[in-house]
Amino acid sequence: MKKAILLVSHSLKITDGIKEMIEQMAQSESLQIFSLGGTSEGELGSDPAKIVDTVNEAAEVDTFFVFSDLGSAVLSAELAFDMLEDEQQSKYILVDAPLVEGAFAAGITASVSDDIEHILIEAKNAPGKGWE
Repeated sequence: MKKAILLVSHSLKITDGIKEMIEQMAQSESLQIFSLGGTSEGELGSDPAKIVDTVNEAAEVDTFFVFSDLGSAVLSAELAFDMLEDEQQSKYILVDAPLVEGAFAAGITASVSDDIEHILIEAKNAPGKGWE
């Protein structure tokens, strides 16, 4: 099963850094990470068309786990979902988890498991540091 993690933020530097971190720890032929920070022009902001283009070009992917940080990046991820064809929407999962911790946990888990529920649970539980 081919999986992808889409990283959406206002900043390409942020998503490039997270992508690099995940790729160093989660080396798997069945997982792709896409850095989708910033606009298509390389400016700060977010761009739903950039997300849609990535999904359309990655036809071999079975599941897209979408992580975004805040504000209009979240809205762009949601708008991209609405812009996709029904078949693509069925593969597109908006993950309600923090961008850094959630995407990292999802990436590590997805590199060794095809269990979508397990990947989502790990992403959503990732913010707990246990500092009490």
